[in-house]
Order: sequence, then structure tokens, then C-alpha cells
Amino acid sequence: MKLLQFNKTHKFILKKFIIILLLFFSSCSYNEKEFTPRTSDLDNKNNLTFYKFDNLVNKLKKEKNKLNKKYTIIIDPGHGGKDPGAIGFNGTLEKDINLKFAKILKSDLSSINLLVKLTRANDRYLYLNQRVKFAEKNKADLFISIHADASKNLNARGFSIFSLSDRASDKEAKKLAQRENKSDLIGGLKIQHSDPLIKDNLIKIFQRETMNESSKLANFVITNFKKFPVKNRGHRNAGFVVLKSLTTPSILIELGFLTNKSEEKLLNRTIYLKKLSTILSLSIVSYLNQKS
Repeated sequence: MKLLQFNKTHKFILKKFIIILLLFFSSCSYNEKEFTPRTSDLDNKNNLTFYKFDNLVNKLKKEKNKLNKKYTIIIDPGHGGKDPGAIGFNGTLEKDINLKFAKILKSDLSSINLLVKLTRANDRYLYLNQRVKFAEKNKADLFISIHADASKNLNARGFSIFSLSDRASDKEAKKLAQRENKSDLIGGLKIQHSDPLIKDNLIKIFQRETMNESSKLANFVITNFKKFPVKNRGHRNAGFVVLKSLTTPSILIELGFLTNKSEEKLLNRTIYLKKLSTILSLSIVSYLNQKS
């Protein structure tokens, strides 16, 4: 009887000991160090923790100190008023995103001691030639047109940079330019010459130089955006009317696809737009320093 009682007591103590051990080891996970994601873990289009973002902020500060001239930058929020532009998966209007981002970009560039003006500061409609003339009237050093994309393919995503070319780089770029263009204008350069052949050749020379500078700016943007976990659709060419100034280097930026549900959400987040603005500001200032 005593032996049976001893065995029961022994089994009870052994079970209790095992339970304590299990509780001890299971509690170890609560004391683990915070997990630090690898670089590859940040390559997620919905993750707003951009890789080495602080490094780029510091680089922008250094580039800012190099500026030796107060340049004039014109930012053109695409569409507006009766023209909503693209409409997002959940009803976001492109004209609203364009204007919001343009104001953020203006604030960032103005803090770098650049003179920045918007073609529109509210929800109003402007003809394409009005936008170009505004830049020329203000003797702009750069013209930045802001847009958001749309596609029948709801999975299409990413940003694109466009500069002017006689020929579109691809069919999609050509269709996009045709959709954006409602009128056509090449103007702003007043060449007083009686010989039409010489005048035409001079126009081509000025336009070629401006197109080359536009491509240089676009390449700065593309290079810097490669540091971020967002889909980069690259530098492309098309005949956008707003890029046809003969004297002002101009680029058109498609921030993302409003018809992509996840990108539409990102484009509605101020923190995301601010990060895009920082990288674009760095690209613009780097280009201006290289130019000077």
C-alpha cells in the first residue's frame, strides 16, 4: 500500500516538473530581441519603410548646400476642374492626387531655396497650351508635370518618367500621350528671322538641346527611384503636349496606377507622397548642380 502511494506521489512530482519545464521554454519567445528585417523583406510595394531613406534625406541636404543659383521650377498638377483625369478603383480622382502631390513637392523644393510655382493651386481647368505658356512666362528652368496612371489591366502598377520625343518609345506610351493630349502646341521661343528654313533649323536645334536636358533629368529620377521598393517602369518617351516647350527641360511623372487597388491606397496616403516628393526633390537638385 505504501509502495503504491509512493509511486503516485512520484508520478505527480514528475508531471509537475515537466509542466514547469514546458512553461519555462515556451516563455523564452517573449524575451527575444526585436526582429530586424533584411533588405529583401522591404521589397514589398505596400511597405512604406523605404530602404535607406535616411541616407537619401542626408544626401538631399548635401546637394542643397551646393546650389549656387536660385532656379525657377514650375510644377504642373495634371487635369483639374471639369477634367478629372483617371478614376481609381475606389473612385479616387487623379486631379486631386496630382494637386496634393504638387503642393507637397512645392513645399519641399521651396525649403531648398528654389522659386517654385504651380500652374494651378486649386481645382480648375487649364488648357494644355496655358500650362506651357505659364512656364515660359515665368522663364522656368524646369517644368515638372504630375499625373497618375490608369489601365484596363488592374494589376498594372509602378511609376514612369516621360520626356519628349518625336517617336513614342512603345505603344502604351503613345496611347497615354494621345489620351492626355487634347490640343497641340509648340511655342515659346521667339526667333526673329526672315528665312523660314533657317528659322526651322534653329527651332530644331533648340528643341534637341531641350530634349537632351529633359532626358538627363529623367535619368536622375530613375536612378534615385531604383533605391526604393516600388515598381520602376523606367524612362520612356512620347509626344506629350505639355513637354513641348522649346526652351524648358520638361518631364512628366506618372506616380502610379489608380486602377490598381493597392497603389490607389498608397497614393491616398500623405506619408507615401512625401517620400516620393523627397526622392524627386533630390533628383531635381542633383540635376541642377550637375548642370551648373
